[in-house]
Amino acid sequence: MNEVGEFLKANGFKKIEASNYKNDRCNIVIKGWYYAITNNNGDEIYSHDLNIYWLIGVLTYYGYMDKNYKQLNK
Repeated sequence: MNEVGEFLKANGFKKIEASNYKNDRCNIVIKGWYYAITNNNGDEIYSHDLNIYWLIGVLTYYGYMDKNYKQLNK
């Protein structure tokens, strides 16, 4: 989970709580086994698991994160 948080922070999200990250377009909560994304209109999207590729796809598709996002170097 720490890598997801570091990825989100590298791409403009701020950590609000232990598993809650926010930018000016949406809020992401990392639950025990899924992501919950809420936009500023209150619309919510839930994942089926903690797949980072799903998260990146949704964030870039809906414009919640820049398509030229920063990758973490391992």
